Amino acid sequence: MAVREIVLVDTCIWVPFFNRRQSREKHNVDALLDEDRAALVGPILSEILLGFRRDEYADWVASELRGLHFLEVTWDEWRAAARLGRKLIAQDHTLPQTDLVIAAVALARDIAVYSSDPHFELIRDIKRYSP
Repeated sequence: MAVREIVLVDTCIWVPFFNRRQSREKHNVDALLDEDRAALVGPILSEILLGFRRDEYADWVASELRGLHFLEVTWDEWRAAARLGRKLIAQDHTLPQTDLVIAAVALARDIAVYSSDPHFELIRDIKRYSP
């Protein structure tokens, strides 16, 4: 049986996952969760939890996400994110730091990103997850 690769799920996918029970994103993330393929990095986790007004709900969501693949961002990946950001700025594109970190991790580890964010279209060689 082939090994199923993990997928780095971006914040813009988690928002409809938590807020729209019938969304395509919810269905797709549920499939990734069932296959134990969904992954997070710290900046995504922080963005997700920041979106909840009440600590109790944020704490519940954090406990639910705790079982996912959590990828610690390495020193070299932080440096690669900054390098990528400088390269894109030179091309007149300024991306949020979170997107740069996601891209750096995905590129370094050769994993796909599940996102609807058009910023990732600017990053050459990044693998995109499309269910």
